[in-house]
Amino acid sequence: MTSAFILIALALIVIYAGPTLLFMCVGYADYMLERRRHMVALRHAVKRRSDEL
Repeated sequence: MTSAFILIALALIVIYAGPTLLFMCVGYADYMLERRRHMVALRHAVKRRSDEL
């Protein structure tokens, strides 16, 4: 009985929070890609500066 209640509760959470969880995952992925792009640009700038010296 308890496991059925837990499964029903989890199903309701996934159904009602699904779009919110999806937006959170997409937002986090976008944040990580933007951070990676920034780190690559920073690395190129440092490399270019060390080549000039």
